[in-house]
Amino acid sequence: MQMKKILMLFIIAFGGSNLLAQQDSTKNEEVTVVSAYDPAVNDAFKLNIAPKITDDYIEKPNFEYSVISKNINSRLGVNPIMAAKIAGESAPKLYRNYLKLGFATTISPYIDFFAGMLRSKKSGFGVRIKHFSSSAGIKEYAYPGSGVTEANVYGRKFGNKHTFSTELFYKQSRAHFYGYKPDNFPEISLSDKDIRQTYHLIGLKTLYESTYRQSSALHHSLKLNYYYLWDGYNSTENNILFDADINKKVSFFNFSKEQKLGIDIGANLWFNNDSIASDNTGIVYISPYYDLKFSQYGFHVGIDVDLQMDSAVSVHVYPIVTAEVQVIKDILVTYAGIKGELQKNSMKTFSDENIFITSTIEKRFTNYKFGQFGGVKGHIGKYFDYNLMFVNFTVEDMPFYVNDTASAPAEGLNNKFSVVYDRVKYSRVVADFGFHYKSKFNAMLRGTYHNYFLDNLDQPWLKPKLEVSLMMDYNMQDKFLIKAELFTFSKMYARTFKDETDPSGITVRYEVAEEIKGAFDLNLGVEYRYSKVLSGFINLNNILNQRYYKFYNYPSYRFNLMLGITYSF
Repeated sequence: MQMKKILMLFIIAFGGSNLLAQQDSTKNEEVTVVSAYDPAVNDAFKLNIAPKITDDYIEKPNFEYSVISKNINSRLGVNPIMAAKIAGESAPKLYRNYLKLGFATTISPYIDFFAGMLRSKKSGFGVRIKHFSSSAGIKEYAYPGSGVTEANVYGRKFGNKHTFSTELFYKQSRAHFYGYKPDNFPEISLSDKDIRQTYHLIGLKTLYESTYRQSSALHHSLKLNYYYLWDGYNSTENNILFDADINKKVSFFNFSKEQKLGIDIGANLWFNNDSIASDNTGIVYISPYYDLKFSQYGFHVGIDVDLQMDSAVSVHVYPIVTAEVQVIKDILVTYAGIKGELQKNSMKTFSDENIFITSTIEKRFTNYKFGQFGGVKGHIGKYFDYNLMFVNFTVEDMPFYVNDTASAPAEGLNNKFSVVYDRVKYSRVVADFGFHYKSKFNAMLRGTYHNYFLDNLDQPWLKPKLEVSLMMDYNMQDKFLIKAELFTFSKMYARTFKDETDPSGITVRYEVAEEIKGAFDLNLGVEYRYSKVLSGFINLNNILNQRYYKFYNYPSYRFNLMLGITYSF
C-alpha cells in the first residue's frame, strides 16, 4: 500500500512537471542535489593456485615364459599350384614328294611333280617338273596343239646374318599359228610343222640378303639374274639383271617411330638377234629413297633416275612420293602418290603375253611418264578385305597387238601378231574385295576398268575396257575341296583391212575396226580327299560352252573336263 503511494508520487512528480512545462514553458524549476556521486571499485583477490602433474613411477613387471615344442598332426593337405601351359599347335607332317596326274578331254595330259627337303633351319632344296599340253582340234581351224613343260631346281642356305638362295629353271612353250581356216586358202598347203612355234627359256636367279636383328645394322640385298631365250625361227634374247638395295634405319626426327634411308641401284641389259636385225639395249638406274612413319602417317619419298641405252643414251627422271594415312586403324587406310617408270618391251614379255607374235617383232621402250595414283584399303571385321585404287599415266610408246600383214604367207592369212605403238593417256580403276572365313571359305572378286585416250590409233587394239574375275574355294570337313572361277571381259576391237575398188578401177585398202565380243568363262573343280596322302579330282572347264576369242581369229576350246589324282609320299 505504501509502495503504491510512492509510485503515484513519482508519476505526479515527473509526469505532471512535464505536462506543466508544456503548458507554461516560461516557468522555472529548482533541483536540489543532496550529495556528490562518488564511484568506487572493490579490491580484487588473486587465486594463488598453480596446476601440477603428478609424476608417479610405475615399475615394469618381469614376465617369464617358455615355448612348448610339440608337433601337431594336421589332416589338411595343400596341393601345389602348377604353372599354366599354352598348348602349341603341332606342326603338320610334311612329305618329301608330291605327284599330281590328270587327263582332259582336249587330249591333254597333265603332270606336276615336286620333291624337296623336310623342315630345316639351315638349308632348303627342291625340284619341280610340270607338263601340260593339248592336242584336240577345233572345228574348221588349223591344228591348235600347244603345251608347256617346266623344270626348276632351287636351293636356299640360312646363315646367322645372311641368306643365300638360287634357282635354275627351264621352260619350253609350244604353239601353232592356227588362227585361220584352211578351207579359205586352198591355194596353199601348210603342214603342222610349218605353223609350229617353240620357245625355249633357260636361266638362273640368285639372291643374297642380310638378316640382321639389330635395327642399327646396314641391311642389304644383292640380286643377279640371267636368262637365255630362243624360238623356232632363230630369234634369240639374252638378259642380265643386277640389282643392289642398301638401307639403314635412321633417327632424324624424334617424333617418328620408324625411319629408313636407302638406295636401289642396278642395271638391266638385253641382247637381241633375229633374222632382220641385232640390237643391244639396257636400263641403268639409281633410286635413293627415304621412309618415314609416325602415329597413323607413313611417307615414302624418292627419285628414280633411269639411263635408257638404245641407239642413243637418254636420261629419265621420275619423282616418287607416296603418302598413307590410317584414318581408322587397319579398317580405313587412304593412300596416294606420284610415280613414273621406264619399261623395256622384250621378246620374253611379248611371248609370255601373246605366244602368237612374229619373231621379228619391234621391241621399244615404254615410258610411263608422270603418273598419279590413290585409293583406300582396309578390312571390315575379321572376314572382309577391300582395296579401291585408281591409276592415271601419260604413256609414250604403249604397245598394242595387231595382226601382222607383212609376213603373211597368203593374202588375208594374217595368223601372226605384231605391235603398233602410240602415245596414250591411260587410266585404270581397280576394285578388290576379299572374304575369308577361317580356313573353310575364301572368295576374291576383282574388277578392272581401263580407259585409253589415243593420239593416233582408232582403238586400243585387243584391249578390253572391263575385266572381272571371281575365285572361290570351300573346304567341306577336309574331305571335299570345291573351287569355282569366273572370268569375264568386255568387247574389244581388232585391226583389219578392207579393199574397195572405186569407179575408176583403183583398189583402195583402208583400216577397219572389227568387234570381238566379250565372254564369260566359268570353271568348277572338286577334289575328294580319300586320305591325307591320296585324293582324286575333277575339273569342269568352260561350263557355259562358249567359243570366245582372246586374240583375233584364235578361238578357245569349248566345254571340257579333266580327271586326275594326287599322291604325297
